[in-house]
Amino acid sequence: MPQLKPVLLDWQQETTRLSIRLLRAFAEALQQPVDIFDDAFVEAPVGHLKIIRYPGSQQGIAGQGVGPHKDGGFLTLLLQDDSQDGLQVETEQGWIDAPSLPGSFIVNIGESLEMASDGYLRANVHRVLSPPEGKDRLSVAFFLGPRLDATIPLLQLPAPLAAEARGPEADPDNPLFYRIGDNYLKGRLRSHPKVAVRHHADLLSPQALQAASLPTSAGEYA
Repeated sequence: MPQLKPVLLDWQQETTRLSIRLLRAFAEALQQPVDIFDDAFVEAPVGHLKIIRYPGSQQGIAGQGVGPHKDGGFLTLLLQDDSQDGLQVETEQGWIDAPSLPGSFIVNIGESLEMASDGYLRANVHRVLSPPEGKDRLSVAFFLGPRLDATIPLLQLPAPLAAEARGPEADPDNPLFYRIGDNYLKGRLRSHPKVAVRHHADLLSPQALQAASLPTSAGEYA
């Protein structure tokens, strides 16, 4: 579909601009210089755009969903399917649906921004359930991250904000790294564990290998 290429390139360019604008707004809200992240983003940001199709699956059979994970970069803009839900977010009360709102993006904060803000801004754990048999789900996700060789800048928050920062989430099964490239790799391995076991088992811990072999209703193939 050669006619799709210029549309996608334009879309990626515009979502990159929007994401950097939003990131600068976060910097201002945290009382930082508006350009504090520019060195890592403006010249060579890592923009990853995906058009994702989730085919329907029979009830009780794990299909092509996405397992629970956090996004590893700074920001994600997700355009959801208006006709088929599936995105869920984990809260202290359990999983809740994140339904599509026409004309809107879902905005996810990534782990790198969580680390940069000392946990004042939190990345959320989310997953995608396969749609029922006979239905497909489509979504368009744009992930904004800095250069792969960049190191996450640590913001010096003013005292009132620092007092509310909870620190990056400490999870031994979900370690956070200050090197951007390491976080990207870890995120890929966690969000698609079946693929990771099949092709990159040497990069997984024994615990991750065991967890990936367990059945899941969410579906983790991609």
